[in-house]
Amino acid sequence: MKREDEVPEIKVTTKHELRGVLRPELVRIISFTVITISLVACTVLCILAIWKFTESDAVWRAIATFIVVSVATGIFTFVNERLG
Repeated sequence: MKREDEVPEIKVTTKHELRGVLRPELVRIISFTVITISLVACTVLCILAIWKFTESDAVWRAIATFIVVSVATGIFTFVNERLG
């Protein structure tokens, strides 16, 4: 027997489903892989430059490349998920 002042329980689920031109999970995995490889390469070049095995010019180019690649993959992931 229900009481008159009892409010019925309403369950609302709000799960935002990701969608995109390409599968968002795949894009995130590829973006993570590309950024990780770039980060490892920059780290190795920085260590080599510290020990004078490579030119410091190569390190700055590697860091700049890492930043460009990271920003580009981040923008691509965002565009794929939001506008795809």
